[in-house]
Amino acid sequence: MKNQKKSILISTVLMSGVSAHALAQQAKTEERLESPFSVEVSAGVEYDSNISVNEIDSSTGADDFAAVLDADLEFETELGEDTEFGLGYSFSQSLHADFTNFDIQSHFASAELSHDFGEFEAGAAYRFIYTRLGGEGFLVMQQFSPYLTKFFGKKIFIRTNYTYSDKDFENRIDRDSTVHAGGADFYYFLKGVSTYFVAGYKYKNEDAFDPQFDFESHNVKARFTQRFPIGERDAKLKLGWRYESRDYSSITPSIGAIRDDSRHRFQAELEIPVTDSIYALLEYEYSDFSSNLASADYTQNLAGARLGIRF
Repeated sequence: MKNQKKSILISTVLMSGVSAHALAQQAKTEERLESPFSVEVSAGVEYDSNISVNEIDSSTGADDFAAVLDADLEFETELGEDTEFGLGYSFSQSLHADFTNFDIQSHFASAELSHDFGEFEAGAAYRFIYTRLGGEGFLVMQQFSPYLTKFFGKKIFIRTNYTYSDKDFENRIDRDSTVHAGGADFYYFLKGVSTYFVAGYKYKNEDAFDPQFDFESHNVKARFTQRFPIGERDAKLKLGWRYESRDYSSITPSIGAIRDDSRHRFQAELEIPVTDSIYALLEYEYSDFSSNLASADYTQNLAGARLGIRF
């Protein structure tokens, strides 16, 4: 869900990138892009039942509305036979009606190189993320992620990857950390890109400056995508679920115990075409965070509507 840019770790962005890559590979034999550039801009309104920033375990328990804006620019070209190079930049901004100190602005830049070896494809991506919270610098994160992908027939696609992350929080040196993560995503195309299912697993080990924030986590996800006709164009429905279980390694001083966290997220998204380039988007997400740390134990409802254009 694009509106979950409050998840400063940009995990939904990264996972969306995985899906886009898989779909691009599936469509490669069917059509070629007329231009190496693609642009997408969307804007709308979001309702949040619990204004929070889970990266620093901050939750207000209060609701608010926000105006939201997202812009994405991508460039992709071939570097010789079977080798592709891509650049990307994304900008996101939320502006709250009341909780302006929770306004989030994020900048996401990436570079990716891949080569098709026939039996499989290998590549690597570098990502740079800079986030501002309440108008002030909040987080700088750099990532390096090599990956392997392979199609098994026309219906099954698998992507495995390793990601190294370096996170630097401004004014929160205790949260600075390095992260090692690895996992795999399994795509099953029931009817090409019109109907498909995704399941994935990721293991993450985060080593923070302050040992109380060190943890290992197991993450699983499932997502179903269905395209269906509305008039002369196709609408797209996405339904998803994510689960994360965190095992902290040190005592959290404020509770005198080791934290025990589990997080569920349920997502629904409906994209309705207006013209060939313009679309309307309806989004909903429910999060249920369970923890013995009070500030990390809460539920949240996010609902949004926006208009977007692609060209």
